[in-house]
This record gives sequence, C-alpha cells and structure tokens, in this order.
Amino acid sequence: MSTRSASNDVQPAGATATSKPPEERTRSNRLLPWIAAERTLRAIVLFLVGIALIADPDHNWGKTITNFARDLGLNPNSNGIEKIIHKLHAISSDRFAVYGIIALAYGALEAAEGYGLWRRRRWAEYLTVLATSLLFIPEIWEIVHKATPLKVGALLVNIAVVAYLIFQLRSGHKSEPRAVA
Repeated sequence: MSTRSASNDVQPAGATATSKPPEERTRSNRLLPWIAAERTLRAIVLFLVGIALIADPDHNWGKTITNFARDLGLNPNSNGIEKIIHKLHAISSDRFAVYGIIALAYGALEAAEGYGLWRRRRWAEYLTVLATSLLFIPEIWEIVHKATPLKVGALLVNIAVVAYLIFQLRSGHKSEPRAVA
C-alpha cells in the first residue's frame, strides 16, 4: 500500500515525504546519470550505424573507412585499418542489412537502459546488470584472442558498472519516488 504526499509523490506505506532529504536520496547513486549518459551515447551511435547499414547496404563501406582514416590523418594501409577494410569487402550487402537490424535492436536496449538509469528506475539497474554481464563472455573471448588496450578498457568499464550497480542493488537503495500524474 502506498500513500501520496503533498507533492503527489508515491511513498511507501508508513513513510513520510520528509523521511530522507533529496540530497541523501541521490548521494548514494550519483553515478547513475553518468552511466545513463554513457548508455545513451552508445544508443545514439548504434542507431546511426544501424540506419546507415539498412539505408544503404550496397555502399562501399571499405572505401568510406579508407577516406575516414585519411581524414583523421591515419594511414589506411597500416595493418589494423587494412584488416578492417579487407573484412568489410568480404561482407555481402544482405549481411550489412542484418547487422543494421542488430545495431538498431542493441541501440534500443541501450536507450532503454539509459532512460531508466537517468530516471533512477530500479528495473533499469537490473536490466543493465543483466545485459552487460551477458556480454562479459564475448568480451573476454575477444581479449584472449587479440588483446588491445581499447578492448581491455571497455571490459574494465563494464565490470566497474556492473559491480557498482550490484552494490547499489544489494545495499537496498530505493529508487526515486515516481510522481503520479
């Protein structure tokens, strides 16, 4: 059972509107907006990539990467960029469309996580822990086969996010009360 306070916030039964000052409610989970921003940025990038791959699957993505590398002042003939370009040329246009759909779906998941974390929703913390933890296996697999500083850094950030959210969930912090319209 819940009650409404003067500000129309839903409060647990027996709680008052002044049971915790707002600064104390948000102090324990002050990293959530940063995690939400990171997830939202990922979602935007994935949406853009997904739309580009679906809208123009026949595009010469190898040439685009080559030009982009040159614009950044990189040598497209260096080993890393050359391997990426070679792999892009081996992908069929049907596969680019499938990858575009996958990017859009993953972008939607990241957007849901970002929205929920920004709004300090408990379901978003559980969703982020689950979705991020499931990706540890492929991330570790990639590092075992070809470790790069970027891959290791991404894994460490994801481990830190999951550890922080699990700590928050286990410490029993309460999400912000929802306003009732």
